[in-house]
Amino acid sequence: ELRLEPFGQRLSPSEGAASERPRRRRQPPMAAAGAHRPVDPFYGRPTEVLSHAKDPFWGLPTSSVDWCEPNYAHTRYVAELFNTLSSVPMVVVSLHGLWLCHRYRLEPRFYLCWAGLGLVGLGSLSFHGTLTHFGQALDELSMIVASMAFLYVVLEAGHPEARRPWLPFVEGAYSVAFAIAYLTSPFFFPFFIVAYAATVLLIIHQAYRVYLLYQKEGTIAGKWQRTLFWIAALGYPGGVLLFWVPENALCPLYPELFHMLNFHAIFHIVTTISPYCYVVFMTYHRCVVLRRRAEHRSGIAGVPYVHVMGAAP
Repeated sequence: ELRLEPFGQRLSPSEGAASERPRRRRQPPMAAAGAHRPVDPFYGRPTEVLSHAKDPFWGLPTSSVDWCEPNYAHTRYVAELFNTLSSVPMVVVSLHGLWLCHRYRLEPRFYLCWAGLGLVGLGSLSFHGTLTHFGQALDELSMIVASMAFLYVVLEAGHPEARRPWLPFVEGAYSVAFAIAYLTSPFFFPFFIVAYAATVLLIIHQAYRVYLLYQKEGTIAGKWQRTLFWIAALGYPGGVLLFWVPENALCPLYPELFHMLNFHAIFHIVTTISPYCYVVFMTYHRCVVLRRRAEHRSGIAGVPYVHVMGAAP
């Protein structure tokens, strides 16, 4: 007797008999038994749905944490689409900053700042795009390395020559030690959050001391510097308090609402603007310290940058 499969394929009698053997059904990714399950950053609850795609391109998540945005909800090639797309501006402004460094022959410290921001962008793309352990490590370790470059700039801002020649070695040793501890401990994420937050607050504190030099300056440059500082100083902690914390604290309670809000993606945009303004702020200050004639200008879409007189056409 001939049998018809659900899709209308005609089988021979021998194939029909073979088809009655029990078949092993492939488990969907979201229900795979024993699969590694990342947890949410606040409550440590395992992710309920590892993938909304049956065959995610990067496999099931292997990161230790998972964010509010549903995994592989829009395409099997990107784990968190909006969180990934919102990481692209970091790379774009990094390339723009490196071009400005070359054009105006800025100090190597600013090359490192822009390269660090670009590395964070690439790490964020890798983490949110794949939700793999490798992507998470690239994202979080690049944040530590970039913060060291930002910290060096503000600690060595006031004199033409570096007063602490040992500082790069200390920061390099700290970064290496942090990376070793990070890669050897499966529970290092909370320590990463604390260490990175402490570094950001230290950078803001030191940058405020530079801001005081322009606090009462009535020139256009003084107004620019004050504006850039406050955007930089308030942007990062403001992004954390207004977007990062609420999403991670409330998404497990109100998932449908926060899936629509995409607060983490907005957080990425805010924390791209903040460090950008910081580097522009410090670039102008270094020009003042080095007695290089410079001025603030607005570029494409009003994005500010520092034009150094005589260094470029």
